[in-house]
Amino acid sequence: MGSLNIDLMKLASPAAVRGPEAVPAKDRSAGTGLSFEELLQNSMKRVNDLQVESDGLVNSLATGDVDDISRVVLASQRAEFALRMITEVRNKLLDAYQQLARMPV
Repeated sequence: MGSLNIDLMKLASPAAVRGPEAVPAKDRSAGTGLSFEELLQNSMKRVNDLQVESDGLVNSLATGDVDDISRVVLASQRAEFALRMITEVRNKLLDAYQQLARMPV
């Protein structure tokens, strides 16, 4: 309970409200070092890999090669969750683009 109070106090501090420019440069993380495009491409490749892995495990289960069904279920759920996440990112990007396109110049 004590650590939760400390985290809430940090969030309520004026430095947290001002934004990242108020944080000293030494406290900022370097980030991933990837551009947004690279990050998006890597995410889509990862989602595709999860889908392929899930499909392979389902096929293996159908042929009787997998004994542990929980492994198949976990892989399937992971792939489904990743697909939902990347779809939401796509929807948000598309919505942002449409809002920008509707702005009067």
